Amino acid sequence: MTGEDAPAISRELAMIPWGLRRRLWNLIAISKYRANRPVAIPVPVGNDRPITDVSFVSQFPGIPIHNIRVADRVPADEASRLKYYFYEFQVAMYRLLPPMQPGLPDMAENPDQALFEAYTPAHRRCFPVPVLPPEYQGEVDLGFLAVAGPYAGYLERTPDGDYQWDLRQLARYEHHDGLRSLGLRVLFRSNEPTSKLEAVRIDCELGSCQPTDLTWGPAKQLALCAVTNHVSLVRHFNWVHLAVGGPFALATRNCLDARHPLRRLLWPHMFGTQYSNQIVTKGQMAKGGDFETVFSFTHTGMCELFEDSYQAYDITVLDPERDAERRGLGCAGFDTPSLSNQRAIFDVLHAHAARYLALYYSSDQDLRTDASVVNWLTLLDRLIPNGIRVFRGDEITIAGTARLIAALSYLATVQHDVLGTGLWNYQMWSRVQPVRVYKNGRRTPVDVYQRLVNANFNLNVKRAALMQDFGYLALDAQAAAEFRTFQQELANLQTRLSQEPFAHWKVYPTMLEANINA
Repeated sequence: MTGEDAPAISRELAMIPWGLRRRLWNLIAISKYRANRPVAIPVPVGNDRPITDVSFVSQFPGIPIHNIRVADRVPADEASRLKYYFYEFQVAMYRLLPPMQPGLPDMAENPDQALFEAYTPAHRRCFPVPVLPPEYQGEVDLGFLAVAGPYAGYLERTPDGDYQWDLRQLARYEHHDGLRSLGLRVLFRSNEPTSKLEAVRIDCELGSCQPTDLTWGPAKQLALCAVTNHVSLVRHFNWVHLAVGGPFALATRNCLDARHPLRRLLWPHMFGTQYSNQIVTKGQMAKGGDFETVFSFTHTGMCELFEDSYQAYDITVLDPERDAERRGLGCAGFDTPSLSNQRAIFDVLHAHAARYLALYYSSDQDLRTDASVVNWLTLLDRLIPNGIRVFRGDEITIAGTARLIAALSYLATVQHDVLGTGLWNYQMWSRVQPVRVYKNGRRTPVDVYQRLVNANFNLNVKRAALMQDFGYLALDAQAAAEFRTFQQELANLQTRLSQEPFAHWKVYPTMLEANINA
């Protein structure tokens, strides 16, 4: 085939009917899911040459983001040629036969019918169909969503004593033609007699909307569209994968040798990160990738959003207790169920880190004399936007380091789950929570919805489970015993949570994965 033939072939492929195009991309998504196997986390051996942090655009030339720092290469023990070439094939197909087709009709008005058409029996044999959460049934309860589920991390106290979701900054970024702006603010007020939070006003493109207004329903839908865009693009991929996940893995490999006790503790939570970030970034962020074609922002708007939100990252979000204090929720007069649930898991991670450190360091001074740990903390402070001072403080201490280790473990286990796979039962219901809101009132086009379903489906591939005995990574019998103690505490927490009423927004130890490996 000559270069002159390529455009003609592309034009011919573009004429393929939507039904065939949909079947092809469903086959790609299902094949990727079926081929994935949880990575067996190996014992670290030897020391590879150091990984260098470089600019994002130098590794991904078609994505013009300059301030994000990424690894210059994938470590040899993480690389998988099969997966690499599969993703390369997928990205090439974006150009040859994209999963999007202009001029298609809207998804079915009946949400069950729309889901049935997009989530085929072949999908369902791999992973269960999403379940409509109770808070999405009937009158959507924004107040409950503000304290339970994947959007609970946005609530913050206002200077006058109320609470808000403040997403007004999203108005700055270019969105696709015909869409509503996602720059908005939701005001909440505590109902003290019921210990519940209630949404009382939404300031958005539709005006200043209150519950008695005819625009209240559309304003709530727009608010959920804004928050789900931000979760997927910023809190999940930009913050979990890029702002912290990549630097965490890079610093751990560069500063802690294969037999350092902290390398062994952290290894399950960072192994596979550089490989995962490299291949997934191409599929999600490239021109024509999932992010641009599914969510509200153009490629230019998305890139600018990533640059700005990366620079604004605050690592406090990885510590539920401190994050709640920062957001003014310390003495809230209403229930905060997600916070309580996630704090319980963080406490187990924190206790594990503290006990493990106590095996190797008898005092703060003892820890400070370990040059590897000092270098590790210094590099993390440089690579993570706005540093790690909230944990490190003015001096290196065992207490601060234990809390930081718990936070990094929490990132790879709890946050990655809540902000990624945790959207499965929420983001699929476009009638309630669309990823785009059209000014003319149209529903989500079928190609956008199909790609949203497949993207979320592939987020649910099986990864290495957190609830497994990592004692084989231990350097000695005491450390191996500590890994077993950690597993027992997770099992105890699982038993306690299982005795409570089930909820889809809850995080259970048995559902958690050890890392963010794709």
